[in-house]
Amino acid sequence: MEHRIRTGRLELEPVSWRDIDDVARLKANAGAMGLRGGGVRSRGQSEADMAAHIFSWGRDGVGIFAVREGGRFVGMAGVWPVGKDGTYEFDYALFPSRAGRGLTREAAGAALAFAHDVGVRRIVAHVQDADIVGRKIIGGSGMAVCQRYAAPDGRSMLLYHSVRVPGGVPAGTLH
Repeated sequence: MEHRIRTGRLELEPVSWRDIDDVARLKANAGAMGLRGGGVRSRGQSEADMAAHIFSWGRDGVGIFAVREGGRFVGMAGVWPVGKDGTYEFDYALFPSRAGRGLTREAAGAALAFAHDVGVRRIVAHVQDADIVGRKIIGGSGMAVCQRYAAPDGRSMLLYHSVRVPGGVPAGTLH
């Protein structure tokens, strides 16, 4: 399967070391990463993340995409493995300057569909209950809330998931 995706406005391709400066700049941006689970990341943390993303592509044939608009890096979206049971976690971030045009949802939906198409059965995403924009992006990409929980620091969190059973049929929401 081709690892590149074209949507109406975006090109998605697996992240590579040539993207590290853009990825580090994105992950250091509080507007893009402030409400995210990992928060703002240092250059060293971004490099470690990048190594894991590239490894995931090589081992599993799925991972985080660099998202480009008109050839210019604007963000990233995709999945990374979180357990031995085959579950992957969804992740996305676009520069705040790209907000308000539906690009994040477009990238998220394309990356989610790709992951399922290559055989990932269950994808999860953890979103702060207070993160209305994140909830709209994750929900708009096709994921459904399956659990509410309190994070160790007391924040109210939502666990979203997308499950596709063999044959490509989406599974129902867990309760």
